[in-house]
Amino acid sequence: MTSKTRTTLAGLTLALLCTTTLPGTAQESADAVMDGVTPVTTGVVIRGVTIGGPAGAAGTTTGTTCSFGREEVDINGRILGASVNCRPGGNLANTLQGLPLRFDAYCVINAPVKSARLIEADVPDNPNHCDLSGITPKDAEGQFKGAVWR
Repeated sequence: MTSKTRTTLAGLTLALLCTTTLPGTAQESADAVMDGVTPVTTGVVIRGVTIGGPAGAAGTTTGTTCSFGREEVDINGRILGASVNCRPGGNLANTLQGLPLRFDAYCVINAPVKSARLIEADVPDNPNHCDLSGITPKDAEGQFKGAVWR
């Protein structure tokens, strides 16, 4: 066996090992990491938005929507992880707590979020932080609709 043949066989063997032991897609990788995590299916889900300028009265409509257009997506166009606030069984008052002050408005819907995965993902200073994934930005914006002033 020549040196070139051995190198080619070693390369093919390595390629075969990699394709048989690694997940095939980014979504499969994410699902493997998420095994054992219980999705949030009750309570409210809040997406913060920064509008700027003079704020309206708390709870009144802003005329804008909560965008998901800048979120990272997989090859199928589904969000890999968007920040929202949620709390199993939570209501607006106790789920809004921890939402960063830079957000002067927010959108709120009831869980579960259709066609999405919603899990708790606490961060420092916000125990109600959650991760939203598996949904297209367009579908997320359609469900979260219009924002209200904080």
